[in-house]
Amino acid sequence: MTKFTGSVSNSAGSRRPLLSTALLLASSASLAALLPVAAFAQTAPDAPVADSGEYQDANDIVVTASKRSENLSNVGSSITALSGDRLSELGISSFQDFSRLTPGLSFQAVAPGRTQISIRGINVGTTQPSSSVAQYLDETPITAAATAALAGELNPDLDPFDMSRIEVLKGPQGTLYGANALGGVIKYVTNAPDFGGFSSAVEASVGAVNEGGIDYSGKAMVNVPIADWAALRVVGNYRKDAGFIDNVALGDNDVNFAKNRGGRATLELRPVDGLSIKLSAFTQRLDVGGESSVDAIRATLTPAFGDLTQWRPLPERIRDRFNLYNATVSYDFGFATLFSTSSWTDQKYARTSNGPSFAPGTRLSFASDGENKKFVQEVRLQSASADKHGLEWQLGAYYTNERYNRTSTDLIVDLDTRATTVDFFSGTIAKYDEKAVFANATYYFSPSFDIAAGVRYSKNKQDGQGYGGDGQFNGRTGSSRDDAITWTVTGRYHPTEDVMLYGNVSRGYRAGGPNFFRVGQVIPTEFEPEELTNYELGLKASTADNRLTFNLAGFYIKWSSIQLPLIVNFQTFRGNNGKAESKGFEASTSYTPIDGLTFAGTLAYTDAQINTDETAGVGAEPGERMAGTPRWSGSLTADYEWAFTPEVNGFVGGTFTGSTNRPNSYKASVNTPYVLIPGFTTVALRAGVKTDRATFTLAVDNLLDKRGITDDYTFPRYYGETFGGLGTYYDNLGMIRPRTIKATVSLKI
Repeated sequence: MTKFTGSVSNSAGSRRPLLSTALLLASSASLAALLPVAAFAQTAPDAPVADSGEYQDANDIVVTASKRSENLSNVGSSITALSGDRLSELGISSFQDFSRLTPGLSFQAVAPGRTQISIRGINVGTTQPSSSVAQYLDETPITAAATAALAGELNPDLDPFDMSRIEVLKGPQGTLYGANALGGVIKYVTNAPDFGGFSSAVEASVGAVNEGGIDYSGKAMVNVPIADWAALRVVGNYRKDAGFIDNVALGDNDVNFAKNRGGRATLELRPVDGLSIKLSAFTQRLDVGGESSVDAIRATLTPAFGDLTQWRPLPERIRDRFNLYNATVSYDFGFATLFSTSSWTDQKYARTSNGPSFAPGTRLSFASDGENKKFVQEVRLQSASADKHGLEWQLGAYYTNERYNRTSTDLIVDLDTRATTVDFFSGTIAKYDEKAVFANATYYFSPSFDIAAGVRYSKNKQDGQGYGGDGQFNGRTGSSRDDAITWTVTGRYHPTEDVMLYGNVSRGYRAGGPNFFRVGQVIPTEFEPEELTNYELGLKASTADNRLTFNLAGFYIKWSSIQLPLIVNFQTFRGNNGKAESKGFEASTSYTPIDGLTFAGTLAYTDAQINTDETAGVGAEPGERMAGTPRWSGSLTADYEWAFTPEVNGFVGGTFTGSTNRPNSYKASVNTPYVLIPGFTTVALRAGVKTDRATFTLAVDNLLDKRGITDDYTFPRYYGETFGGLGTYYDNLGMIRPRTIKATVSLKI
C-alpha cells in the first residue's frame, strides 16, 4: 500500500522528507533577498523600456484593489497579482494552479467546483457553509453572502484565458467589498475590448496524465472594433481535464474527469466624450464525473483499495451552471467620475455522493441541488487623481438582493435492483437583502507621505423557510436583521522613490442569519455577524533599475463571534462561539541578474489558532490550529529566455511549490474527525519557442508524480459510524493531479 506521507521516492526507493526540502528551498530564496515581499506579482520582467535602460518589474502591474487604478508597488496592503501573460507562461488553467503560487492562500477540495478557500487562516474548515473570501469577476461579486446559499464551497473555477490579471487581496476588504471579504478578495479582471484594431487569438493543448486519461482544450478570442465608438470582445473555451481515479466498485476508470466550457462577451460603447458603457455576459458549464478523492484508512492514511482508487457503489456527479450579466456605465465630469454597475448572476448546481449502508444490500445516496440568484447594484463617485498632492475621495452606495432555493435528499438505493426509496427530504427557501454606503479618502501631505481612511455601513435582512419530508419542520420560518460598520486606515511613506513603508488597520465582517429549525428545538432563532480586525505592516522596494524587487508584510488578526455549527441532540444549527487569532508574514521577491534570466520566490508563514475554550460546536480547544491552513508555504520560479534568431526566441522555466502539514478539523470535533494532512511539494518544468505571433510550449506538471492531499473529507464516514451504519467507512482524501505532460500551441492574429 502507498502511504501519503508527503515524501518522494528516488530510483533506489529511499525517501527524502519534503518538509525540510520545502522549507530549505523557500527560506533560501527569501533570505537571499533579505526576506522580501508580500505584495509581489509574479511576472517576469518585460523588455527594457525604450531609452531608459530600466526594467518594468512585477510591481508595475496596474491593479484596481482600491477600485481606482494604481501601480501594485503603491498599494498599501498585501496583494499578489498574476498578469495574463504570466498566467499563460505558467500554463495556469484552474484555481488550484494559481493558488499554490499565492502566499497566504490555501484551500480544501475534493473536486473542482467544491472548494473551501481561506486567506491567512480565516476558515473553520469544511463545516463552514459561508465563504470567508469574496470573489469578483471585474465589478461583480460571484460568491453569495448568506449562509443559506452554501457559498463556502460553491466557488466557480474560472478559466483564466484572455484575463488581464488575477488579483488576490489579503486581509479584510469590508470597506470596499462588503460582507464575506473577511479574509480577503480574489478578483478576476478580464481584458476590455480594444478600439485600436481587429485582433484574435487561439490556443489548443493536449496532455497525458500518468495513471489517467488525456487532457485537451481549445480556446479562442476575437476583438472587433465595430466603429470608432464601439468595440466587441468575445472569448470562448472548452477544456476537458482527464480523470485519474478508478472506482473499483463499479469497474469505472478515470471517473473524476471534469469538463469546463463557457465564454464571455463584452461590448463597450463610447458614444460621447467622457461616457463609457460596458455590457458583458459570462457563462460557465462545469460537469465532473466524480470526486478526485481516494478511499483511505484514517489511522495510516494508506489507500484502502490501491493507488488512486475509490470504492463507491453508486455513481457520483457534480454539475454547475453559472451565468452572469453586467452593465457598467461611467461618466467623467472632469473633477470626478461617476460609476454605475448592475449585475445579475444565476447559479444552478447538483451534487450526488455515496453515504453509508443501514441495511444489507443497500446504500445511501446523498443528493443535493439548488439555485442561487443574485442582483447587485453599486454606484460610486470618485474624484480625479490628486497626483500625490492634496485630497482624493470616493463615495458609494451598494445594494444586493439574493434568492436561494436548495434541497437535500437521502435516498436508500438497493444495490441489486437500483430501486430507490426516499429516506429523508429537506430544503430551504431564503432571501438576503443588503444595503450599504461607503466613503474613502486619501490625503497626500507630500508626494512621499499620505494617509487613507475608509468606512462602510451595511445593513441586511434575511427571511426564509425550511421544509422537510419527515413532518417535523414543514413550513417553519426564520428571519434575521443585523448591521455592521467596517473601516480601514492606511499610512504610506516613501523614504525614496523606490521604497515604500506602510501600515494599516482594517475591519471586516460576515453577516449573521436565521436558523431554520425543527419544531420543539430549543435553539437560537438567529446567529450574529462575526467581526475581524487586521493589523498589518509592510515594505515594498526595488532597485533603481528594477532588476530586484522585494516586499514583506507582517500581520496580526483578531477574530471574534465566530460562526460555528453547534450541535444539540444530533441537530445542527448555527451559532456564535469562540475567538481566534492569526499572525504571520508573507514575502516574495524577483531578481533578474542578466537579461532574459529571472528568479522569483514567495514564502508565507501563518499561525492561526483558536484562543478560547468557548468553541464546543467544533470541538476545538485553546491553542489548536485553525483547520485547512499550513504554517509554511512557498514557491520558487526560474525562467530564461534567449534569441534563436531575430524572429524566434527559446525559453525554459521551472516552478517549485511546497506547503507543510495542516489539520482538516479539530481534535474533539463531533462531526468531522481530526486528521493532520501531510504537507507536499510539486515541481513543474516548461520549455518552448515563440515568435511575436506564435508560441509552442511543452510542459510537465507534478514532475515527481507526488500524491499531495488537498483535503480529508470525513463526513460520510462520520455519518455511518455515528448512526450505526453497516460495514467499514473510509476517509475521502482529495488528491492533486499526478504527473501530467502537456503540449500547447498559441497563436495571435
